[in-house]
Amino acid sequence: MLIQKLQIENLKSIKNMEMECSQLNLLIGTNSSGKSSVFQGLLLVAQNMEQDCGLNGRLVSLGTFAESRCIYEEKKEIKISVWNEEKWIRIMFGPKEDGTFLIQRETGSEDSVKFFGEGFCLEERNFQYLSCHRVGPQNIYAKNMTMEDVVGIDGQYAIAYLNKHYGDVIEPEFCKGNIDYTLLGQVNWWLSYIADAEISTEEILGADLIKANYRMYDVARIRPTNIGSGISYLISVLIVCLSSPEESVIVLENPEIHLHPTAQAKLCEFLYFVSQNDRQLFIESHSDHVFNGFRAGIASSEMNADAINIQFISLNEEHLSQTMRVKIGRMGRVENQKKDLFDQFDIDLNRMIGLPGRKNGADIK
Repeated sequence: MLIQKLQIENLKSIKNMEMECSQLNLLIGTNSSGKSSVFQGLLLVAQNMEQDCGLNGRLVSLGTFAESRCIYEEKKEIKISVWNEEKWIRIMFGPKEDGTFLIQRETGSEDSVKFFGEGFCLEERNFQYLSCHRVGPQNIYAKNMTMEDVVGIDGQYAIAYLNKHYGDVIEPEFCKGNIDYTLLGQVNWWLSYIADAEISTEEILGADLIKANYRMYDVARIRPTNIGSGISYLISVLIVCLSSPEESVIVLENPEIHLHPTAQAKLCEFLYFVSQNDRQLFIESHSDHVFNGFRAGIASSEMNADAINIQFISLNEEHLSQTMRVKIGRMGRVENQKKDLFDQFDIDLNRMIGLPGRKNGADIK
């Protein structure tokens, strides 16, 4: 499934936002500007395609309707719409007098219902979400005893998934190294490339638990708690992406957590590689290294600018979320630079060399 357009109405700080989508979609912007609300719109569609759960389900829980609606909008319904060419579906949420939610669906055709029903299928992992709260280093990891093939929105079952599916063969075009075409082989290829490490897993018999070990340089069997935290946070990203079915949609919050800038730049190569192999990514990040990683890829022609949709989310004077597609030109130049669009490095540099800059949003004289 490819989501070509997303529209969100009356959700939190979003009054009405429409976004054209590409294979790789990067959302950037200041805190509380509405990036997470865009993701939550997608998650609401996904969890309500599975069953009517309203604003509170297995992917996201927003609380009451009053807490979730835009306070600057008079309309009573929250609406989220997704398009793929002629196919579209809209899910609407409205309050009922007894405090429950009224859920309605509008759709372009029966083909739309089938298309998006299959595309947002959580059981088949056609839609996957990995939150910023994903688990870090642990000595042991639990199995999912109810749905073994689910990684979990916090990546809590990623190690167990890898332990069960380590030998799954991946399609050749989705592989690097031309040596090992298994899931474990490709996870280790990228883990070695990004962070100079490799992982192995083993089951603790009779305990429904999985143990992970890492190798770094010449040191083997390093327990997760004795290796850098960034590697443990990275591993669930690699497992989710490399085990994803073709034509799936993957939503990632802050995939660069605890990674060194060099590793973040290499992570950008990985994410672009995934998006170019019939998967669609939606990524939220606060890292200028991630932003610059894609700029550098476009500047060097290693990445296709048309396949990368960078959206800068900000609040306007009415405290409503607005979005702007960032234009990357020759040599990676940002052609429509705005305040707070990763401009802090230039501000700090100006201060260091004694040029006027901004402090706390105001000009320094």
